[in-house]
Amino acid sequence: MTEPRLIIANLGVETSHELFAAISSRLADEGLVKASFLSAAEARETTYPTGLDFGHIQVAIPHVDPDHVVAPGLLLCRNAHKTVFHAMDDPERALDARLSIWPLVTAPHNQVRMLGAVIDLLQEPSSCQLLLDGDEADVRSALQKVLDSIEPAD
Repeated sequence: MTEPRLIIANLGVETSHELFAAISSRLADEGLVKASFLSAAEARETTYPTGLDFGHIQVAIPHVDPDHVVAPGLLLCRNAHKTVFHAMDDPERALDARLSIWPLVTAPHNQVRMLGAVIDLLQEPSSCQLLLDGDEADVRSALQKVLDSIEPAD
């Protein structure tokens, strides 16, 4: 099994398209996704919005089907600007998110498992503050628990 990769991206983009393009480029440069990733991520976001409002933070968890992923991993994006995502539970509602978490799985059975681990992490306000403002070592430690949710078959 390929060891899952953990990437932390600090960006300064202003639109969701710029965000998706920057993340797609970074993941492609790291060899984690196929060329189809950008269009698949944007299409999925349009059809199935990934914004979540936890009360203490608004965040997005964009993800794609495993067909567009080369190797498992997780990317945390801390953006200097709020980016509009639509709410998963109410697609008409716009959310302003500075934080987005991009799970990458190559086996379908790990998709729900990793998404659940991300959501569990985001439930805790102190974890969200750490993800937004913490130093890289502490953030990596917190996110490692999410990566540990991937079964070895991936």
